[in-house]
Amino acid sequence: MFYCPLVGEVTDDEGFSSPVDGRFLKSYAWAVENALEADTADDEMDMAEFFDEDDSVKAKLVSAKWGVETYRGRLFGRIECSLKEELTDAETEILTDWISGQNSDGYGEHFEQQPIDTEDGDLYVSFWNSGDNYSIMTRDELDEYIDNQGMTMGGM
Repeated sequence: MFYCPLVGEVTDDEGFSSPVDGRFLKSYAWAVENALEADTADDEMDMAEFFDEDDSVKAKLVSAKWGVETYRGRLFGRIECSLKEELTDAETEILTDWISGQNSDGYGEHFEQQPIDTEDGDLYVSFWNSGDNYSIMTRDELDEYIDNQGMTMGGM
């Protein structure tokens, strides 16, 4: 299981946009999850089918599914990878680099262009951002990330 910080933007009825972070997004976790499910409902392929970075990782990777999870008061992207066997550190780095690429240029880029209707306006959610605090993390790294972020992240 891997995690990444989520960022978003809400566009109101008058066309004004406001950036939001995981603290704001947790209020709409259900809407984001529903949008992810609707986006993949007709898709019979698993994202793991698009992995072609390394033969040893490809042999171990069974599936890769994007979702979200509320953790310690924030909504995070969750990438659930099923594996036939444990990855080496080098293989984990290859897989996390691929996930980051999918978040920025692949599935995540597609998803962030889909508006999610909310009472605050159209919500756009991204699994990737260009900030210094972006990374693909394990659960232990996620705890460290949250502890290091403190109250520095803003919201709407």
